[in-house]
Amino acid sequence: MKIAKVLGVLILTLLISCQSDSNTSKNDELGKRFFENYASRKDYSKMLSYYNDSVVYENVAQYSGGATLEPRYLLNEIIRWNDQTMQYDGNKLLNVKELFTNDTMIIANGEFSGYTYNGMKFPPMKFTTYLYLDKNSKIKKQVDWFNYPIEDIIELYQLQQSQQKIKLDK
Repeated sequence: MKIAKVLGVLILTLLISCQSDSNTSKNDELGKRFFENYASRKDYSKMLSYYNDSVVYENVAQYSGGATLEPRYLLNEIIRWNDQTMQYDGNKLLNVKELFTNDTMIIANGEFSGYTYNGMKFPPMKFTTYLYLDKNSKIKKQVDWFNYPIEDIIELYQLQQSQQKIKLDK
């Protein structure tokens, strides 16, 4: 009887482990497809399909905090999916160097290509992105860590300071 219980526990553990491995490999593929589509910026509808109906988005370097957004707003206003004034080196937005997954999240580490925006040249920039998945493997939360050039960080800081001053003056 004891052997049957131990054997049952071992089989259950093995089944749970296999299910977790299955989800991890499924999320490996999901992560690869997501970042391939993101890098090429060609299929807007496909990109939308990766997201839940709403997504919590946070850009850590910009201190944006977690804001709940519609995926269309994220792609159009924040990521600027269709902005033709952003010209990326080699027409490829990013290169993922490392991809880590488990059954609830995808983490990508890589580098954005250098780009030209309104005639100004910007250097390549490292990034780490955390994608948190819901039970249907749709992105419910995205956290971006970008290694902005120091000039951009200073400009962002000055902009935030001026906004703080405006709020205090009201």
